[in-house]
Amino acid sequence: MKKLSIFFFIIFISSDAFSQQAITFSSSKLQEMSLRYSGNILNWPILVSLADHDIGSNTFELSAGDLLQLRRLSNTSLIFEKQQERVNKLIGEGATIFAKNELQEVTQLFKDYLFQVQNGQLENSLQLGELMKPYTDALERTLMRNRLTSVQAQLTAKDGFVDKRIGLLAEWNSAILGDFFEESHGVRTKEESYATLSFTDGSKIVVNPNTTAVIRKSRIDQLDKSADAEITLVSGGLLSKLSAAGKERSKYILNAGSSTTELNTQSFYAENSDNNIVKLSNYDGDAEVTANNVIVKIKKDEGTIVRGNQAPLTPVKLLAAPKYLASKTDTILYQQDYILAFRSVPKAVKYRVEYSTSHSFDENVIVKEITNTRILIENLELGTTFIRIQSVDELGLKGPYSEPMFVIRNEDTKAPPIFGDQFNRPIYFTDSRTLTVTGITEPDAVVTVMSKPAKVSRSGEFSAQISLSSNDETIIVTSTDDSQNQTLKELRIVRLTENYLFDIKINGASANSDISSINSLKTITGTAFPEMEVEIKNEGTTKIVKTDSKGRWGITMDVQQGKLSITFRTNQKSTTTLTKSLTVK
Repeated sequence: MKKLSIFFFIIFISSDAFSQQAITFSSSKLQEMSLRYSGNILNWPILVSLADHDIGSNTFELSAGDLLQLRRLSNTSLIFEKQQERVNKLIGEGATIFAKNELQEVTQLFKDYLFQVQNGQLENSLQLGELMKPYTDALERTLMRNRLTSVQAQLTAKDGFVDKRIGLLAEWNSAILGDFFEESHGVRTKEESYATLSFTDGSKIVVNPNTTAVIRKSRIDQLDKSADAEITLVSGGLLSKLSAAGKERSKYILNAGSSTTELNTQSFYAENSDNNIVKLSNYDGDAEVTANNVIVKIKKDEGTIVRGNQAPLTPVKLLAAPKYLASKTDTILYQQDYILAFRSVPKAVKYRVEYSTSHSFDENVIVKEITNTRILIENLELGTTFIRIQSVDELGLKGPYSEPMFVIRNEDTKAPPIFGDQFNRPIYFTDSRTLTVTGITEPDAVVTVMSKPAKVSRSGEFSAQISLSSNDETIIVTSTDDSQNQTLKELRIVRLTENYLFDIKINGASANSDISSINSLKTITGTAFPEMEVEIKNEGTTKIVKTDSKGRWGITMDVQQGKLSITFRTNQKSTTTLTKSLTVK
């Protein structure tokens, strides 16, 4: 399992970052907002679960209460980081071997915590955070009590068929998770099988399918806590992942074919094929390769090949990792299949795509080698699937992995939303007898407007033209997905006409084109619709009044001889302003 700290970044969150007011942001800033308000970019699923999502504009809104909840999550993230640092230190001191059960418990706690975060479960995440320190304390106590020197490596993860051999001449037997491996012990994987050997300093060897390897040396110096390990790759491939402590203090030797490599790197891949060709790729630090009395040093993102008993080839630059076409490295979907697309890498002859339900890619790993830049990943399991890609050059050397992408598949239990400007208002005004109803929903949804089907585009936009039978009516719009989840929205439509709006009374009597200026203080009243504004102008005097919830309005003002104009406006820019003038004599 990879060190969790590689994928979890915590920053200090100041109190002024948590505004007492709601905030709105676009989906492209989801990870940025997660970092700002919850302390970690990986907390974004909780932001999604708390926020109101406007699919129409693809924006999210967090209320003041949501921000207070995220402050609690930020504090838990800080606790997680501190206990994670402690656990990583304890792994370097031998917890992998000498406090196995306690390490598994605290590691599972971390996994459970990350799982709850990835699934947007805030309260579950907070509850698990309270257990982290007690679990880590128990791990430290057990380690200090049980640390020994007799065992160096242990089988900490397996997937498929993994065998163990005790001694060079012994028979192969099925390996059990937790088995110890000492000097001269061998490990063998079969097709589509993986094994992870963990050392006391936190370093790991991930054994690929169809691989045989032998531990030639496995020792530990308790004085300076340094390890001295030597592994022979008989056939197949393995990935060496040294811990920071292993890289700094320990000595790791890897034999493959006629080559011997001293590792001073935290990520190194070796492959020994049946035709006695050894391919070595270095992704970090330095590695010193010796073959046929020739020594070459391969630096970060360099590789070399050793053919038979020949000297190593001059190191070559590894091809860069492919870049995803998607703008984000996280995707939420509801179907079983996902199309992965990425940019081509110059000089790449093929690409190696790995996907797994394990963040460490040591369980349930599926590998596909393709020559194009597009692949359909089928039958995704519910939950999170992690994906990464390598470029392979003409020598067969594998470049560094791309940044992991994670795809979260959820069950479709939510009804398809209906968004649009017309649906954002209590009343939608028009000045025409016909109206085109428009909005946005899920692309595969079926939309009806007054029980008649509407056309839905590939992007989810829909439209339908209707004829209005009255000045004020309510229509029904539905959107139904393949799972029969349905959303229903009512849209009240008002058609503005002069006959209705300008039924105006002055001092209780119907107004006509001529108004007497006798008794100049006049009470002007009328009935329109809610959400409207009425403006009255008379010889330099302007009065504005809002209609009430029933559309009624009224005002008392001094009326002077001249023109008196009355204008009706709505809160929509698209509707015509209606104005009528009267004469005051």
